[in-house]
Amino acid sequence: MSITLSSTLGETLPTIIEEARHTEQFATPMPSLVWNIKKKLHEGSTVNIPYWGTVTANDLTEGVDMASPQTMSDQDVNITPSEVGSQIIVTDKLVRDNQEDIIRAAGVELGRAMAVKRDQDLIALFGDGQPDIGSNGTMTLGILAAGIARLKANSTTYRGPAPKPYVFVHHPYTILDIIDVFSPIIPTTNTGAATPGGIAENILRNFTVGRLFGVDIIEDGNITASASCDGALFSRGKGGAIILVTANEWEVKPERDESLRATELNIVGEYGVDHWNEYWQVEMSLDATAPTS
Repeated sequence: MSITLSSTLGETLPTIIEEARHTEQFATPMPSLVWNIKKKLHEGSTVNIPYWGTVTANDLTEGVDMASPQTMSDQDVNITPSEVGSQIIVTDKLVRDNQEDIIRAAGVELGRAMAVKRDQDLIALFGDGQPDIGSNGTMTLGILAAGIARLKANSTTYRGPAPKPYVFVHHPYTILDIIDVFSPIIPTTNTGAATPGGIAENILRNFTVGRLFGVDIIEDGNITASASCDGALFSRGKGGAIILVTANEWEVKPERDESLRATELNIVGEYGVDHWNEYWQVEMSLDATAPTS
């Protein structure tokens, strides 16, 4: 059993703590970008989200009865939420040796751990998008535009064009390639100058892209950086490409262990993730190696 002793955090928690030092995590944007569904209590372990097949309209001839009735069919996306949790055991001595509320600080860390886990579970779906473009190369505006065109032209075989709005999510190292397109003060080949009030000025002032081609550009540092890194361009929100089903929101619950002279901090949540339609998501396989200049 892993226990937080006074020696475990000795380097970061002095005898008298002026403030708790929390492990910094990147923001976890994915849950707010997908279709969120709350599983109702006592309605089974699985959430079924149906979708309808397509029907075809035909030319008619005046005075001739229609003889081509269409059959409606439905299919289900089945998501079974599962439990996710974490625990920290804080000894009484660790609490006594420090003036800061260590139990509260540990609870914050548990919450962050859960948030990152959920974000990464959603990110894991990026590799299943259809199609896959980018070929692990450098991110360009042309690749983004190509992805948007693929979403807008998705075949009716796969439930037609992806509904808007769209969002592009990738590692900060990949987004840097877009920033490099706009950041030169003096324009060069394939770049634009920092026109007052334009995208380039916003990038120079705030180091953020914001929107391109009507698409929100989102950085997610919980994506694993590599030379072949998967991000995604997808239909966002309700009725979009990705679903997050939550059966039980997490919360931190302490449990006292007198013989151990410690307090267990337990956090448990229950959720599941899946695609509503993987063809409403474009897998963006791009280079995300650490920049050096």
